[in-house]
Amino acid sequence: MLTSSLRVAPFLFALFRRLLSLFCVLFGVSLITFVMTYFAPGDKAAAIAHARYPDVQAFPPEILEGIREEFSLNEPFFVQFFRWLFRFVQGDFGNSFASNTPVWDIFVGNVTETLSLTTTALLIGLLAAFALSSVAVWRPGSHFDRAAVALASIGASMPNYWLGLLLILLFAAHLNWLPAYGTGSPQHLVLPAITLAFWITASQTRLLRAFFLEAKSAPFVETLRLRGVSESEIFWRHILRHAAIPALTMIGLDIASLLEGTVIVELTFARGGIGSLLAGSVLSRDYPMILFLVMFSALVYVFINSLIELLQDALDPRISFLKPPKHDRSYEAGS
Repeated sequence: MLTSSLRVAPFLFALFRRLLSLFCVLFGVSLITFVMTYFAPGDKAAAIAHARYPDVQAFPPEILEGIREEFSLNEPFFVQFFRWLFRFVQGDFGNSFASNTPVWDIFVGNVTETLSLTTTALLIGLLAAFALSSVAVWRPGSHFDRAAVALASIGASMPNYWLGLLLILLFAAHLNWLPAYGTGSPQHLVLPAITLAFWITASQTRLLRAFFLEAKSAPFVETLRLRGVSESEIFWRHILRHAAIPALTMIGLDIASLLEGTVIVELTFARGGIGSLLAGSVLSRDYPMILFLVMFSALVYVFINSLIELLQDALDPRISFLKPPKHDRSYEAGS
């Protein structure tokens, strides 16, 4: 029993250290975001008043002062920050300055559009990247390999909004096959998903090709060939698993970075979603909505990276992220 306790202690210590680092990251993001909104130019009370009453040009000082009292805008910085943080942790995200509607209700009404777009684009992009890179590594330097590399290079250098405009011009304006903007049907999802998926395909094709070639040139592959193992079995059981460890890291980064591309794509195709909601909130100075969306993005980023690390640990326990460094012996004190 003592031996098992000694084995569990390093794991718990490393897990606690990992959770503490994640908490520090989220706290830092919340503090930096709140500082940026607090010291943003302009009068917050005037921004709230204009959002509520867009037809009114000027507001008397007593109305602005009443808004400051309502939202505690006259309180010191740290009082406002910790009051907001305490409410955020409890699940009270506040009301939108623009519509006086709870932030959570607005978020729930827009998140489904973003989830459908990102999920579809991710599946299309990863499947296309895997197919291109898998076929390309069978004959490195062939015409197909060069075409795959050229396609990936073009996609990496092409902005999302420009590709989206080209697709609108071809399939919506000239051919009239698909709608150019809006939501409401699967047809509205096709062009935005292709636009976002093309960026994922371009990014992952180059990386997967490099990882597959590195794994294919490893010494164990030649040993397996000498043992008579077929090429298909070598690829699916050995090369793929060997290349999956570094590929998961890059895939995780691309997934976490999808929000950036989603903002541009949703604005290009006039879609509802988190991206367009964030852009509109910034333009209207809707600070409660901005704070919530930034914190949501940070939580998604941290969660995805933690999940990728756990998957890497499952594929190769030698690189476990829950193991303390070998030089760290503090957990053994007193043993």
